[in-house]
Amino acid sequence: MRRNFLIVVIILLSATYISCNRTMYPSDMYKVNNKTKFSPNEELLNSSQPVIHKGDILSISVYSNKGENILHPLGTASDQIINQNESSEFTVDDSGYVNLPKIGKVFLLGKTIKECELIISELYSENVVDPYVTVFVKNKRVFFLTGGTSQSGVTIKYENDNTTLVDIITTAGGIKEGKAYAIRLLRQTPDELKFYNIDLSDFSQAKYSYIRILPNDIVYVEPVHRPFRKFIQNVAPYLTLVSTGLIIYNLVKN
Repeated sequence: MRRNFLIVVIILLSATYISCNRTMYPSDMYKVNNKTKFSPNEELLNSSQPVIHKGDILSISVYSNKGENILHPLGTASDQIINQNESSEFTVDDSGYVNLPKIGKVFLLGKTIKECELIISELYSENVVDPYVTVFVKNKRVFFLTGGTSQSGVTIKYENDNTTLVDIITTAGGIKEGKAYAIRLLRQTPDELKFYNIDLSDFSQAKYSYIRILPNDIVYVEPVHRPFRKFIQNVAPYLTLVSTGLIIYNLVKN
């Protein structure tokens, strides 16, 4: 009877856990039931330009005379309107504006670096002779996440605008227990949130290793699931409890 009871308990627990994927794998993220929700990967092969986001810290320098004193450092201090120090860093507020000396608030949200430089140069041209502007995002970062038993996450800061997906994976320590054929890439564009599924297990898809990463991208590697091992881990405490209960019952009965 004891043996039959244990078998029934195991069957019930198995059905419960196997039927409820969320119970077995509560740390899984970005699940997609409809594969048509993925954006076409071909879009990633285009040379996308990073755009300004809320919270970006911009290092902005404005020089007069087309930046002549960059090539000739003996120029006067007045040739540089915004210096290369702490005061040259400006944070994009929640409304998409930065507050610059002498010209006030400027809307830069969703603009590329080149567009920002042109906008700022035009605004300063009223006060500066032949302004030369450089804009650099100081807090560029990518978020790398993995699920499963080796669940971890890391924020990777980078400076090179040509940083690729394989650069990020390598910096994060590689794909240990994840699916190389299920790498999710989330990218916020000015219009919508894009969701891509990248398969790097197939050599024919190797070209996607070198797609350019943009600031604030999220890279998530779907974990490899081992249902039997997970089931044993989850059920073992219950089986121990039931077995202990049966032993106590038999001792009391006898």
